[in-house]
Amino acid sequence: MHSSRYSSNSFVSIFSGTAPASGIAVMTSALQRLAQTKCKVVCTTHFLEMFSLGLLKDGRGGIKAVQMSIHVPESDEDDAIPLFKLENGVASSSAGLICARMAERMNANSPFQPSVKSAIRLFLAVDSWANATDDDLDLLQDLIGRI
Repeated sequence: MHSSRYSSNSFVSIFSGTAPASGIAVMTSALQRLAQTKCKVVCTTHFLEMFSLGLLKDGRGGIKAVQMSIHVPESDEDDAIPLFKLENGVASSSAGLICARMAERMNANSPFQPSVKSAIRLFLAVDSWANATDDDLDLLQDLIGRI
């Protein structure tokens, strides 16, 4: 990994196609190494175990955790509502599948920018980001850069 404090990196569930234990181990190691170089990293993941198992600690070693806030309804009949707001701290649970299902149903009348919808659609279309092509990774990084 060639990064320095002048580098900027982004991970979008990069190890999600692996066995969970392997993905957690590799993601934790990568984040620890990047934190040591003091480069900036944006990483999205549903591997909350990195924090709950104490492998990473929020606020220590250059790691700062933020979470996407969502409104989780009281009944299972309603969908969670992504609030598109970041809050400090580690999430207590992942509602990623609920939010992904919501994202799939976004329609043309959505208030979201086209680049947001395109990034979500691309993210959901790739079966395994661990095996994604360079073109898919480049396109996703480009779409995220437009947001």
